Amino acid sequence: MIIDTHTHVVSSDRNAHPLHPDASGWSLEVSNNVADLIKEMDSAGVECATLVQPNGTYGLDNSYQCDSALQYAPRTVAVGILDPAASDAADQLSYWTNERGMWGVRLQSQAEPDDPRCDALWDRAESLGVPISIGGGGTADRVDRMRNIGGRHPNVLFAPDHFAGWSGSQDKPGMTTALEELARLPNAHLRYSSTSLGPYAGLTDDEKDLFRRVIEAFSPRRMMWGTNFPSSREGGFIGQVQLGQTALPWLSAEDLDWMMGGAAATFWPMLQAP
Repeated sequence: MIIDTHTHVVSSDRNAHPLHPDASGWSLEVSNNVADLIKEMDSAGVECATLVQPNGTYGLDNSYQCDSALQYAPRTVAVGILDPAASDAADQLSYWTNERGMWGVRLQSQAEPDDPRCDALWDRAESLGVPISIGGGGTADRVDRMRNIGGRHPNVLFAPDHFAGWSGSQDKPGMTTALEELARLPNAHLRYSSTSLGPYAGLTDDEKDLFRRVIEAFSPRRMMWGTNFPSSREGGFIGQVQLGQTALPWLSAEDLDWMMGGAAATFWPMLQAP
């Protein structure tokens, strides 16, 4: 089963689903209605997807992701955005999970990942059984801070987004070491997307070795692929799926199966193919 763990849906009906006043980036020009995404998934052979609240689109209003995911459940689940350092973050997680069917949360905050204010949300995630995705990254220190809070909450499955920003880092050796340390936590997974796979071909041989070290540290059973569509959209949705299937030719067929869906099925066991 192929599971895309990083799709974004943005309604073309701006009246029914208005963008946040501070919305920015690709979603100002590109929409991706959930019905259109499902058609793309069918054409590309993708059985399931997580609908991830895009940065800079709806703010912390996860309504469109949740409503869209429920419309096509159990083929889809919603991963909304919350600020874990907010005073009401834990209660917000309970609301979006219990009242709106959101079964994943993506943490975005100006606070450091291991800020003690974030622990309340992690505690609530454990009690609700909600896995956590962490935005940001890009430095070894940031990854170390993710490890700190993940270690404080060993019963919460969590995964940094976008290969933890490794591809854009100026210190890839340091990032690699930090991610290898993060991978020592049994509850740590790693999500990777076209933002990492697209630049992979242009890496030096030494950088490709570092990239591979990260995957080997987590093992394919804790690596989860996603397109990042339509933020990443070269070749359309099917082109992004094909990139995921071909960008790392050294993977065995079994390992690729885990990374393209098997690992995500353990992270979100409620997902079921149509």
